[in-house]
Amino acid sequence: MRFPLHFNYLKDSNIIWFNPCWGCLGFWKRIFEFQKEQRVDFRVAWSHRDMKRNKEIYATAMAALCMQESLPEKHGWWFTKPPQDPPDGVIGAPIEDINVEAIIMHGREIEIVEYLGGSLVETIKNKLHNKSYEPNTVLVCLLSSWDSIKIFDFETISEQLKQLNFPLAHIFLVGHGFQITPSLSSLTKEELVAEMLKIFCVQLLPKYTTINISPSARCKSFQEGREQAWLKFTKLGKGITFQKVTIAETPKLFD
Repeated sequence: MRFPLHFNYLKDSNIIWFNPCWGCLGFWKRIFEFQKEQRVDFRVAWSHRDMKRNKEIYATAMAALCMQESLPEKHGWWFTKPPQDPPDGVIGAPIEDINVEAIIMHGREIEIVEYLGGSLVETIKNKLHNKSYEPNTVLVCLLSSWDSIKIFDFETISEQLKQLNFPLAHIFLVGHGFQITPSLSSLTKEELVAEMLKIFCVQLLPKYTTINISPSARCKSFQEGREQAWLKFTKLGKGITFQKVTIAETPKLFD
């Protein structure tokens, strides 16, 4: 099996693959820290230019969680933030391939566009205009507009996108329950945080599907220390057993 040339950068021994729970929960920790550091409210922190890379990490981690729900793998889906851009992120699943007697990483490059309002279809079209991508690239659209309550007919949008000639075949929307309403005022702090962190994923192409995930439930074993936080590949070679890699310091992910 030939190593895909467009994945050559993943041969870098410094590349670390993160558990998507690390990305989702770590993002919220970072944005709350950022609010305190800058003395700004949540909306200002969310839209701040210094949070752009962190939101790309967050969207990639959500995509990995959604992939594990729709296409579950024995060793789970992981993600990394490459040193170069593009791509905005990479998700991958370690697979035991008996044909080559090795563990291979089934990877998908991620491009991210943020929806800030207006036409959702136009946001996606503008992102993909005159672009070319490697096979299996996934576009993830992060829904970030909460200035007005807007009900999308995602199934109709999916049909509209199918009529357009895009340079890639897989398009997802991801978002979370950050909208705080009076109906949530009676919840405990723990219940409120769980509602805020709840995420959804809508696959628009190649087919329409929806996924809802509660990270507080999905990531419970991770938070209890029963799931590995990160992976690091030390070499290319044969063998279908995992080797534990010890890292001297906790790897830095967010800015």
